Amino acid sequence: MPIKVRCKACETVLNVSDQAAGKIVKCKQCGERVRVPVPNGDRPAGKTRRSSEEEADNTPGDALERLDLRSMEDTKRKVCPGCARPVDIDAVECPKCGVSIATGSLTERQRIRYERKGPPPEEFYGAIWKNGWKFLKNHWGYGVRTAMIWSMTLSMSLTSLYSLGYYVRVRTAELQASAASETRNIKIQGNVLTLTVPKEKGSKVVYDGTYYTVAASVIKLRAPHFQPWFEPPSAFWIFLTVVFQLGFGGWAWTLAITITKLTMSGEKRIKRFPVDFFGNLTMGFRFYVWPTILLMPFLWISGVVGFFNPIASGIVTSVLMLIPLLVMPAAVIHMTQNYQYRGWLLWWLTRDFFKTFGPSMYIFMLNIFMVFLVPLGVAITMLVAGRQIIAWMMAQEAAFLVWAKANIMDMGEGNFQFLVYQMPLVFTFCFLVFFIICGLMSFPAVFMMRVVGLYGVYFKPDLSLVNEFPDLEPAGFGPRFLAYMIDIIIVTLLSLVGGFIGTLFGLLFHFYGWGDLAVFLEQVVRGLVSLLLTGFYFASMESGASRATLGKASMGLMVLRDDSKPMPRQQAYGRAASAFVTALTLYFGFLLCLFRADKKALHDLMSNSKVVWRGEEH
Repeated sequence: MPIKVRCKACETVLNVSDQAAGKIVKCKQCGERVRVPVPNGDRPAGKTRRSSEEEADNTPGDALERLDLRSMEDTKRKVCPGCARPVDIDAVECPKCGVSIATGSLTERQRIRYERKGPPPEEFYGAIWKNGWKFLKNHWGYGVRTAMIWSMTLSMSLTSLYSLGYYVRVRTAELQASAASETRNIKIQGNVLTLTVPKEKGSKVVYDGTYYTVAASVIKLRAPHFQPWFEPPSAFWIFLTVVFQLGFGGWAWTLAITITKLTMSGEKRIKRFPVDFFGNLTMGFRFYVWPTILLMPFLWISGVVGFFNPIASGIVTSVLMLIPLLVMPAAVIHMTQNYQYRGWLLWWLTRDFFKTFGPSMYIFMLNIFMVFLVPLGVAITMLVAGRQIIAWMMAQEAAFLVWAKANIMDMGEGNFQFLVYQMPLVFTFCFLVFFIICGLMSFPAVFMMRVVGLYGVYFKPDLSLVNEFPDLEPAGFGPRFLAYMIDIIIVTLLSLVGGFIGTLFGLLFHFYGWGDLAVFLEQVVRGLVSLLLTGFYFASMESGASRATLGKASMGLMVLRDDSKPMPRQQAYGRAASAFVTALTLYFGFLLCLFRADKKALHDLMSNSKVVWRGEEH
């Protein structure tokens, strides 16, 4: 009859043969030596002299051979027949190797997992709801943070835009009043104001507080309704509007990439990550530039339609914007990889979309109904009843100003009233409205970011991801062209800054009465400043820590010397100048990399540099 004995080390109950009574056996679980008690307190009989054959039969080895090892099994534990690891008593398959406990072979689910190197795709539709809601429940704070950041950035952006409108309106009225006082000598045609000083000696014309005294001179300025857009306050408010818009998109892009990476790595919780303001602006730049680059082959359609009908152009553009929304899941997965350039190419994203058509359409519909339904409703409401809503808001603002003057303090009619009363009122109203809208959007948005990450987990084998390139492999024309398309948007913004500086010099030249020469010099200054800013951007970025412009960094590229060392600042400026020379060849110098084995363009050869893929250690 088997004897039960408990191991004192691990508390495991062992079933041993009664032949082992009074002997010491090893615990099957922890290996500890356990003495087997004698049943009913009996002790083994004392030793007596036996024959040599009996002595041989009673050796310790013979006693152990007579033990029934099957009866020593711990019946409370199961062992995997594949990897011999302990499993739960209720386990159907081994959580480690996937072998069925009953049959000892791989289950169909685990076979698909090993063949695809990922979970079965059919489980995606059920897993996203359970996993997504659980993730949202554990990270509800990020929903609140997202609502706050979106509400703040949108409110600040709209308040800056309102301030811009206020300045342009007040400044235009001021200039028109100044021009009306000199109707004989000031003529306005379109966007041009022509100021003519009489020929008589001592004549003068006063416009905008400036005295023009050069006799018989003809000076051309911007018209009153056009001039305010080129003045420093307008540039300031435009800058703030753009910055806060980038902050809105930057947080959305940063959080989406963070959650997607976390999901694909198998982690359950977001680790605390610092919110870098400038890094957030960079990600916001990608948020708005990505659909532009993606739709570039089709944007000419919208441009042609807009030449005849701006409303129809807006409709066409809205329809085209459905394309980025359809391919967005695959694009986000590409953006989490080492090499992201296929996430900017519509061709590759279209292939990924049709290879995963079912889940991509499923995510698209979820995005429409969970995230975009509220802003779509707000947009439709503004289209239908926007004028009435704006009129009501203006009436409420006027009523508030009357009340504030009567009950708080009369600030007069001017800039002081705008800064103290109107601007805070607009911001407060915008924040309350946007907090409601963004609150309804933010929690579903966090849920959908998790869904996109799960899409990457379940369908990663079906996506054309690129994670490996030979270290410092030369980059070809395609990725470099995409990087240039991104950088050209930044160059355009720098040209606007150059135009603003040129305008300031133009005002100075006009002030001294240089006439038509002032217009020419203004264009020269504008071109030179834009060129210098562009050269500084490329040189400082390519010789900096990242060794790449924003466009090249987005593609996973970097610029090095021919000996694979970082470029010094002087060589980087030489490369920027060489790129300008290459542009003078009508860009044929850039096409040189299509025909060379080392994939170098003309300015690469001139500056002894190369564009390569960024390796893991870089």
